Amino acid sequence: MNKDVPEADGSILYYDGDYPSLEIGEPRAEDAAVLARIGMLGDVAFYRDAALAAGGPVLEVGCGTGRLTIPLARAGIEVWAVDISAAMLDQLRAKLAEELPEVRARVRVVQQDAAALDLPERGFRLAAIPFNVLMLIPDLGAERRTLASVAAHLAPAGRLALDVMNPLTLPMDAETKPSPSMPRRNPRTGNRFVKNALVGRLDERQCQRLHGWYDELLPDGHIAVTEFDFTWRMIFRYELELMLEAAGFAIESLAGDFEAAPWTVDSRRIVVTARRAG
Repeated sequence: MNKDVPEADGSILYYDGDYPSLEIGEPRAEDAAVLARIGMLGDVAFYRDAALAAGGPVLEVGCGTGRLTIPLARAGIEVWAVDISAAMLDQLRAKLAEELPEVRARVRVVQQDAAALDLPERGFRLAAIPFNVLMLIPDLGAERRTLASVAAHLAPAGRLALDVMNPLTLPMDAETKPSPSMPRRNPRTGNRFVKNALVGRLDERQCQRLHGWYDELLPDGHIAVTEFDFTWRMIFRYELELMLEAAGFAIESLAGDFEAAPWTVDSRRIVVTARRAG
């Protein structure tokens, strides 16, 4: 999440409803449908397989509320879970409190800015920058510093796995009419909600404002309204390749989804694995 998004922003409070987990809690068919629509189905398995192949410990940059962190820890992997948002890390800690002691013991929760990452641990075998985290650092210089910082924390020939949305499938002009989502379930409350989203026009920095509000139906029939407002920076495929090369990475694979489908202009995502060169 952007480093200046307040803790009461809807994008933080409803994160687990927007991007549900099939691994934490009871898996639901409607949650799988949500993930399929946004091209995220299979992402946790992709990162878990990469972590198991590389061996621990794993550096996760932009861990959020633990959608990936907890499945990795359950799989026996030590995870350094880093995020800039204190509110999202609080949600992660609350989830960890419900896990077995051995799972909790595998997770180190760290609040830091990814662009200035400085951990006591070095020599990670794998770093993960999952679901759009790099886009949510909406400044080219900060994105490049993030990749360089991650490379500095990896072992020689350590690997990086990341994914971002494919900008060629996204609207770049402003949308002034709210686009409501399908009704979803807030996993914290069990209530149904609808996300009403608007986007701004892509600017000269390739940045775009995403804003709107959530309507949550309360048990008494009232509607709770919570606004959200954040910015992301679209990263195009060959720009991403150049950024990785400049940070000292050699790309090993670039796909259009988490099942290694060839990337095309119509792919929903850009999914990359790379190796620290030298």
